[in-house]
Amino acid sequence: MNVRKLNLEHSVRSPTEVDVSIGANIRRFRRLAELSMEQLAPRLGVSMQQLQKYETGASRVSGGMIARVSNELKVPILELFPFECTLSSVHESNHGELSALQRDLFEAAVSLNVEKLRAAVTIVRALAS
Repeated sequence: MNVRKLNLEHSVRSPTEVDVSIGANIRRFRRLAELSMEQLAPRLGVSMQQLQKYETGASRVSGGMIARVSNELKVPILELFPFECTLSSVHESNHGELSALQRDLFEAAVSLNVEKLRAAVTIVRALAS
């Protein structure tokens, strides 16, 4: 799998590619939770119109709002970020020493369904201990 670099150049106020992707992920997880914008917006403390702006990428989503969305939709916070960002954060957390095998394992896990991913996590944790 090829991992592309995200274009992070932007003016301070305008939404970036990452903001657009986060918004799309908010919409995806909201729909998976079977919530309407009218139901989720008050739980987040924003108007339905503001939530719509987040979901379409018209407005940037603050870190605090991302945490609130993660909590309300019961999804890990990294799930709201684009794959390129999460791969980058894993890479940076290992101080640039992420081996090719670790990268291959991470990329292979992305294609697994939930049941297989849980099994894979169990196996990897057992191997790590």
